[in-house]
Amino acid sequence: MKKIVFYVFIPLVLLACRSKVKSMKGDEEVKPSEFIEFFPEQKFPLKIADTSLVKFSKDSLIVAYKVAKQFIPDTVFTKYFGKSNKLKIYAMGRVREKSKEHYLLMKVANGKKQVGYLLIFNEKDQFKSSMPLVTSGFENFAASSGSVDAKFQIATVKEFKPGTNISYKRNIYIYNAEAQNFTLIMTEPNEDIIEEVINPIDTLPSKQKISGNYIKNKRNFISFRDGKKATEFLFFVHFEKENASCVGELKGIARQTNKNTLQYQEPGNTCALEFKFEGNEVTMKETGGCGAYRDIKCFFEGSYPKKAEPKPARKKRS
Repeated sequence: MKKIVFYVFIPLVLLACRSKVKSMKGDEEVKPSEFIEFFPEQKFPLKIADTSLVKFSKDSLIVAYKVAKQFIPDTVFTKYFGKSNKLKIYAMGRVREKSKEHYLLMKVANGKKQVGYLLIFNEKDQFKSSMPLVTSGFENFAASSGSVDAKFQIATVKEFKPGTNISYKRNIYIYNAEAQNFTLIMTEPNEDIIEEVINPIDTLPSKQKISGNYIKNKRNFISFRDGKKATEFLFFVHFEKENASCVGELKGIARQTNKNTLQYQEPGNTCALEFKFEGNEVTMKETGGCGAYRDIKCFFEGSYPKKAEPKPARKKRS
């Protein structure tokens, strides 16, 4: 009899603990720590598949959009959902690296379009970065999944079905706390698959003269966007050389040293870049060791022409 009472008591205690978590419906003030704790704590691996993304819709784990945007920038959502404020958001799970970052798994849906995001919050409960692990309703993948293992390696797997053959691509990333981005450390395609490069700063303002996109092609480009100060610029670089056997990618803040030059280097990080602007072209040079952001056979270097922005159509006089 005592055993029966004991086993009945355990779930009641767990339920009571869960009930103490603050609601995310938007009718109460929410602290960053409360937002993070609302995500159910999970064991490793923290994982998600496109099939579970479609099925997952627990009303008890809904996060109001106006609550989410207090802690997560709108730019996280605009890549896939534009400026819609009718998003349905669900807290799927969380793990934490001891005394370091929180890794949160979140589902965002708008109709049939759904994305499973990985969110990074630092030890001070501040949002730092995000990446989409799986999507549904956008591409014609045969299957896709994502996970975070006990070593905090982040894996994304996409299977494709061209004709009667099944091909896949598996990428392994680690989160770089200093650069506040994700570094690709390994890729395992069973054949060449061309995948879209996501530009994380694409939707940000570009009103400054040198802001804009400098492009060789869709897989070799540099984007600059306006920073908080007139002398600061957000940038994102992606390049692929030698038939994509040598890939580099980096996001950061470059600071103006003179009218035509920007430099990137963060305290404690050996990586340093220099950007020189002349006419409608920027030349990039690696001035410090950036091996953590590229393969060993190539460097951040080369010249990129600026993409001309379309001129606004003139209004016809009536």
